[in-house]
Amino acid sequence: MEPGSARRASSILLTPQATPAAERISRRAVLIGLLLIPLNAWWFAQIEYVRYSDNCTTSALFFNCLAVLLLLIGLNRLLVRYLPRHAFSRGELLTIYVILVVASALNGHDQLQILFTTIVWVVPNATPENGWERDLFPHLPKHLVVTDPAVLNPLFSGDASLYSWEHLRPWLVPLGWWALFAMMLVWTLYCFMAIFRKQWDRERLNYPIAGVPLDMTAPNTVIYRSWLFWGAFGLAAGMQLLRLAHNLWSGVPTVNIGVYNYSFKGMPLSAAGTIPISSYPFSYGLAYLLPLQLAFSVWFFMWLARLEMVASAMLGFTQFRRFPYIGQQGVGAYFGVALFVVYAARHHLRDVWEAAIGRAEGPNTGGPIASIRPEGRMAANGAAIRPLQEPLPYPLAFWGFVAGAAGMISFATMSGMALGTALAYFGIFLTIVLTLTRLRSELGLPTIELYQVGADDILQNLVGGRAFSARDLTMMTLFFWLHRTHRQLPMPVDADMMRIGRQSPLDMRGLSKVVLLAAAVAIICAFWGFLHVTYNTGYDSAKFVGVIKWAFGDDPWRKLATWLHSPRQPDYGASGAYAFGMGFTVLLAYLRSQFVWWPFHPVGYLVAGSFGLFRLWLPIFLTWLVKSLLLRYGGLEAYRKAWPFFIGLILGEFSAAFLRTVVDLAFTLYLPASSGVGGL
Repeated sequence: MEPGSARRASSILLTPQATPAAERISRRAVLIGLLLIPLNAWWFAQIEYVRYSDNCTTSALFFNCLAVLLLLIGLNRLLVRYLPRHAFSRGELLTIYVILVVASALNGHDQLQILFTTIVWVVPNATPENGWERDLFPHLPKHLVVTDPAVLNPLFSGDASLYSWEHLRPWLVPLGWWALFAMMLVWTLYCFMAIFRKQWDRERLNYPIAGVPLDMTAPNTVIYRSWLFWGAFGLAAGMQLLRLAHNLWSGVPTVNIGVYNYSFKGMPLSAAGTIPISSYPFSYGLAYLLPLQLAFSVWFFMWLARLEMVASAMLGFTQFRRFPYIGQQGVGAYFGVALFVVYAARHHLRDVWEAAIGRAEGPNTGGPIASIRPEGRMAANGAAIRPLQEPLPYPLAFWGFVAGAAGMISFATMSGMALGTALAYFGIFLTIVLTLTRLRSELGLPTIELYQVGADDILQNLVGGRAFSARDLTMMTLFFWLHRTHRQLPMPVDADMMRIGRQSPLDMRGLSKVVLLAAAVAIICAFWGFLHVTYNTGYDSAKFVGVIKWAFGDDPWRKLATWLHSPRQPDYGASGAYAFGMGFTVLLAYLRSQFVWWPFHPVGYLVAGSFGLFRLWLPIFLTWLVKSLLLRYGGLEAYRKAWPFFIGLILGEFSAAFLRTVVDLAFTLYLPASSGVGGL
């Protein structure tokens, strides 16, 4: 965060003061949240997976979850007035929200949707021309994929039912194994976040994304009494509903707020690639959460990267994903940030280790916990007060992380991956996830992805494809869902959920149980939703549109076939880009720490290759300009007064987007692909 008023502004708006005691988790809220998970899974299978008419999980805030929370807040106002004994407490509202967010992240576009498509795609799409049966089938772990054509063919033709034993039985083993792995992933990353949570509170991270639901449910919030909020809400919702009307009746005029791609004709300017222009109202609201220095650095480095590409083309370097290695520089920057995160936490990590081996005692080491409030004190809704705790005792968090990581590595090696490859793969993966979580917790970027430059790409760039066996490469392909975009993995979501629990405040140990239970139910419901809807619709149906089939099905297996036929050579240019990216990030961080006036944030350099974020460069630029003027001429008071307008933009568009999906499902409209607010 930058010094001065801009830094203070973010924390003042989005960091409520923690109270010294926690409310026990409500069973009513947990039950409601769990009952919503199957409906949520079906909604995802229809809207994101089959129709692709919207994508709520490509942004940091999920519009379905915020829309449901807003509905519950409205319902609660009625309950408070007419049935006050049945009204929800703030903790109950946020518990339901937490359950939905955890479930949505796993159900979403970049997680189990990818996994399910990948494991069902390879066998039915093998042809004599592509040679997959000859080249790929011998290396497939039979317990992780379904190979029976009698089960898979109806999945593609549609007009079938999951609910026959002949269709259901073959899925139990592969989906059971993948559900076990997904749960190990959830557990490992939850423990990982529990280890770092207290340290990041000491560093005063703001958790801007978590601040939105906290502000929405704050007891004395002024948001809903502000004319700026309702004006922005109506403006944003109106734009989205106008687009819906245009999709239904083409004669209705529309507002072009979606993503439109432009490109230059002719070299060298065409080397800059596609230039996206978008103006989603919600993106202005999310950009308002960004620290001023970061917002400037994001759009600056993104355009600098395009100038690099043009200059490289002028020098004759025109091969895709090679020099100037924008994506690989970003990967190096991820490792540079991870190095700083671990270094800053070195004393805390030492304390965690001492607690893990029994050298420390206290409330978060498994020892007795002293109550902070007098015994018998009750919360406003009558729930018992609990003392504030860490999400997990440090011994459990540390050894749970070790056991979970060992479990994931064992899963990979039992399926054919060499131990050394598994260690390297998951070591790189966990490093990237740590950085992603830190970025979300500290800075609240609207969206971010690391597109297909993850562990599989890094390892082959460093040592070449011949260093890995066919089974190694096959398992990397089956782990495609972990490294395709690295978006909405559990750990960044866990960070916000822990922040919400801490600030509400809720019993953290109870919240941990809720998060893990919600994840387990969500994994099962996600696989059910995909099977139920896809057997009914069919991959080959014209109703199944969007990128799912080619991006999640064809792409990973075509890449594997290419790797086996033509093993990649070590790419020393990419390796140099990793080193340069790490070194340049360290340099930017050092200069930023030494000079108050230094304008460049290292994270701006890190995200220069994020195409999803590049689609929002115009809202980020314009919001940076407005925010700069507000702080310069109006100070913190003007910044605070403007916040209801920007959160109104978020909630207005997100509410209309959710309503749009309800209309789509209710009237079986099958609205055009990517015609909503997603697709980042």
